[in-house]
Amino acid sequence: MSFYECMKAYPEGSASASRLALTAKQLGYEGLIICNAEPSKVFRLKDTEHIKGIKVILGAEVTATNPRALKGSISALRSRYPFLMVYGATEELVRSACEDPNVDMLLCHHDARRSMSIATARAAMKNQVAIGFDLSPLMLLRGSSRARWLEAAQRNLQMARKFDLSTIITMHARSHLDLKAPRDLLALAEVVGFEPDEAQAALMRPGRLIELNRRKWLGPGVELL
Repeated sequence: MSFYECMKAYPEGSASASRLALTAKQLGYEGLIICNAEPSKVFRLKDTEHIKGIKVILGAEVTATNPRALKGSISALRSRYPFLMVYGATEELVRSACEDPNVDMLLCHHDARRSMSIATARAAMKNQVAIGFDLSPLMLLRGSSRARWLEAAQRNLQMARKFDLSTIITMHARSHLDLKAPRDLLALAEVVGFEPDEAQAALMRPGRLIELNRRKWLGPGVELL
């Protein structure tokens, strides 16, 4: 299946893009999306062109300190990269990201005290923003911290189901050692509460978004062929 992973490459991660590509290929991914905050500074990205059998896409993680700055950054990056991700560090940024149809994925901050609100979910539904679930805390946290994270993730999943939101699962890896095989990631998603078909669709969704974004749209529902 056409499974894709979203990750960070050196210098924002600890592994080069080519090292990530080799590992992802061995694990069975069709492609990977590099989402650095400064995509132009990814170390020796062209080296990935020599690795056959896997697609390497350069996306971008949009960062900002406030909603106004976020909107400006999204507008500037949309035409340059086929995949835009926003990390929802604050409630204001989460709401702003969901209100912008140019955002492909909102990576949620899974805090039990700040679960996704109804207003945020409605905005994401209206603007077709996919909700990202970073599953790495399931491996890294222990005890009560992991229990609280799991509770928050399940609440956000319930909200995504209620409003029929698209979802994406990822380990948000910063090293080739952090990557997990698709079957392992699917299993982790089921622990969170995903149904098997939901998890598979979530792991395939980044590739489908890339395909849609590379097509030429004159307006909503109008494509230039």
